[in-house]
Amino acid sequence: MQKKLILFDVDGTLVNSYPYYEKIMQQTLPKFGKTATQAELSRAFTMTAKQEVAYFKIPNDQLDDWFLTYDDVAENVGILPQTYPQVDEMFETLLAEPEVKLGIVTSRTKQDAKENLHSFWWYHKMSLIVTSSDTQLPKPSGQPLLFALDRSGYQPQETIYIGDADTDQRSAIEASVDFGGALWGTGAKDHFDSQALLLETPADVIKLAK
Repeated sequence: MQKKLILFDVDGTLVNSYPYYEKIMQQTLPKFGKTATQAELSRAFTMTAKQEVAYFKIPNDQLDDWFLTYDDVAENVGILPQTYPQVDEMFETLLAEPEVKLGIVTSRTKQDAKENLHSFWWYHKMSLIVTSSDTQLPKPSGQPLLFALDRSGYQPQETIYIGDADTDQRSAIEASVDFGGALWGTGAKDHFDSQALLLETPADVIKLAK
C-alpha cells in the first residue's frame, strides 16, 4: 500500500498529550461545578474546544471565564506533552522519501497549534497543516480531510489518514480516504471498525511509503 500523502492526527497519535489534558480538566471542571469520569475525559480529548464545552454543558455566559481558567491552569500544570517513542525516527525516515508528502489534520485551532506544537521539530516540516479553524465542520466530518486533499492536489486513493480515535476514522470514511489506526498512543483496537488498517508502532507507518 504505497501512499503519496500521509496525514496525521496529533494528540494521542504523535504527541502524548492526554496526561497533560487530563490534569488540566481535573483542575478546571470543578471550578465550574462539573465532574467527569475517565470515559468522559477520554471522549472529550478527541473534541475541538467548541465541542468540549458543549459536551460538558458549560453555559454560554461562562465561556470566556472557562477559556481563561483553562489557559491559566495549562500554564501551571507542571507537565508538558511529549512525542511518543519512535515518532521522531518515523518522521526522519519519511521525510527522506522524495515521493511522499506529510501533513497534519488536527482538532486544535490554528492559534493553539501554532502556540503549542512549534516546539516539535517535525511540525515545521509538514507540507500542510489543517486545523479546526480551516473548515466549517471539524472531525468527525470529512471536511478537514477534503480540505487537505484540495490544498495538496492529491486524490483520496493516494492518501491515508492516521489517528487514534473513532472520530478520526469517521472523518476518513466520509472523505473516502484510507485510515490507519494508531495503537501506540491512546488508540485501541476497539476504537476502530474492521475497515481500519491497524498500526502497532510508528515504524509500521514507514511501510506505507514503500
